[in-house]
Order: sequence, then C-alpha cells, then structure tokens
Amino acid sequence: MSRAKVIIVEEENALSRSLQDDLEAHDISVACVFSKLDEEAGLVFGADTLVIDPKAMRENGHDLLDRFSGLRSSLPVILTPNPKDSGDDFVFDPGSVVQRLQKPYKVPTLSNLIGRMAEVSGHAVNDFDYVCALVETDRLLPNLSVEFQSKQCLKSERIVGYEALTRIKTRRALNPAIIFSDLVDVAVEVEATLVVVNEAIRLATALAKQGKAVPVSFNCSAILMTYRRFVDALISRLKRADVPPKALMLEITEESRVVDIDRMAAVCHVLREHGLAISIDDYGTGLANLERITKIPFDELKLDKTIFNACYDGDIPISLLTSMLEFCRSRKARSVIEGIETKHHLAQARLLGADFGQGFYWGCAVPPKYFVPGW
Repeated sequence: MSRAKVIIVEEENALSRSLQDDLEAHDISVACVFSKLDEEAGLVFGADTLVIDPKAMRENGHDLLDRFSGLRSSLPVILTPNPKDSGDDFVFDPGSVVQRLQKPYKVPTLSNLIGRMAEVSGHAVNDFDYVCALVETDRLLPNLSVEFQSKQCLKSERIVGYEALTRIKTRRALNPAIIFSDLVDVAVEVEATLVVVNEAIRLATALAKQGKAVPVSFNCSAILMTYRRFVDALISRLKRADVPPKALMLEITEESRVVDIDRMAAVCHVLREHGLAISIDDYGTGLANLERITKIPFDELKLDKTIFNACYDGDIPISLLTSMLEFCRSRKARSVIEGIETKHHLAQARLLGADFGQGFYWGCAVPPKYFVPGW
C-alpha cells in the first residue's frame, strides 16, 4: 500500500521536528518547507496533501500555494490557524481547504485526516532526487542538522561516548547514507562531512569544559580518507580543537566504493598522531573484511546490528562474534555492539562479552541542547 506524501509549510522549530517523526511513525511520508528556497525540493517530493501555517506562508511568498497546487489537479490543503481569525489576507480555494486545525497538532487527528483526504499518487518517494534538488538549489548544507546518540558501557550502562548522526531538517526520514555515497559528487560529500565534524568538535569542546571526558565520534566514508583536501581540512580542525587527545573519534563507515586499504591505513596513522581515535563501523556487512581490521590501527570496532541480530536469532553461531571480540581485546581495542533495543538484546550483548553498546534501548539521537546546558 502506498504511503501518503505530505508537505508541511511551517517554521523551523521543535514542533516541526517532532511532527515529522510522529507522522512518519503513522506511515505518512513528510517533507517540510521552512524557506522559500526549499520549494524546489518540495516540488520534487510530489506531495499528496499540504499542511500550511499561513504565517509561514506569508514569509515564503504568495506564489507557493499555486506552485504546489499545480502539481495535481486537486491537492487538499489543511490550514492552521483559521486565516479569518488571524487576519490573514491569503485567499485559499474553498474547494481545496479540507480542514482548519489549531496548533499544536494532535498527530492522530492529523494523520487520520490526511488518510481520508489525500488522493495518494502511488509514486514512491525518491529521496535521491530530493537530495539532488537540495544540492542544485544550494540548500543541502543549510538544511543539515546533527544529532547525537549515546554509547553505553554494557556493565554499568553509564554513558561512555556520543555519536554524531546527520539529519536533513526538511526531511528527517531521509537516509543520510545517500549523501555520503557515490550518488552525490564527492565535493558535496566532503562539505557535508565537515559540517558534521564541526558539530562533533563543538560538542567535544563543551563536554571537556564540563569535565565530562567521553569521546564524540563522527562518521566518515572510507573513500574520503584518500582525498587530500578532506584530510588536510580535518587535520586543520584537529589542530585548532581545544580538546584532550582521543576526545574525538572517526568512524570509518562501510561502503561499496573500492578503497586503497594501505593508503587509508597510512592516513589513520597520521590522524592518530593528531589525537584522533579511529573506529571501524558497520563491521559484519558489505565489504568489511579481515584486511581492513588487520591493517587499520583502530581503537574501536563496531559490530553491525545485522550480524548481532543474526546471532541473537540463532542464524549464526555465537562463537563467530566472541572470536571477533577476542580479537579486539588482543589489539587492546574496545568493542561496540549496535542495535540494542530491548533488555533481552542487552543481556545477549553482555553474554557475548562486548565492552559497549548502542541502540534505541537507551533512546534515540537528539540535538545536543537536550543534554548540554546552555548549548
């Protein structure tokens, strides 16, 4: 069954952030327009319904509604608040306005209304085209946001680190792997990764000032580590960062692009000399192999949730994972199990003997303002 696609014309705030997540949880695909500059990506998204705050509409220009309505012969519009009550001078087609709702939205009410009114086009969301539209209109980097997920010690469950995770403000459900892959130009990937690096450094600096000495990690595709421009920019930031050694950690992500392992290993040695810790992410998927973990000087190995779940379900022997964890100990490196979502997962991870864990059991990624006072 096809999902309804909804464009929300709204101000960028905590409400729009949670609203996207809640509607996606109700099987409704969502993209937002926070600025007139976001319209092009919104058009590519191809909405079935519009949810409009007239105040945001005034700021984004009078032609926005006409542009979106032109996509379909009949595009239902949900307004909030009532334009007449707010003195709004917009003229909406009475036939297109299906409901007026007050904020904050009651998500079940809104999702049920969308389900009844939206004439679902049946076309799947193409997030690659959406990203391309953001890139072409120079809206990708301004719409990047960084949230952080905690990493816990499996024995004590105390927080032992944070991982930076990338989100697109206007479409939070979009898989950020699209940005950090061969689907986009490598120059765009470099700039996007440096945005995340900057935020990781900001958090590491704030934590250091508070005396909370836990590392903050950021993801980096293996191919970027062979690009001189990126490596030089990263080293420059490390030199300026006012943080203790290994307060920052680079997680090398798995990908399909062929990488010179020897060259990447050499870069890792240089980065470690500048105080950066190295983690190998997604181990157990894709092209991850023994060559990578034998040649790269890593401080941490993260076992992907797919291999952990396969062990949990009994599809692979537990000895396979325990041997990997033993290899980590022989290298004096920490091991992390990803995908811990229940107390039973936690018990299994402890049984395996891993050092740390990550997953929704401890909560989802959140903006740093939620756990750093004065951010």
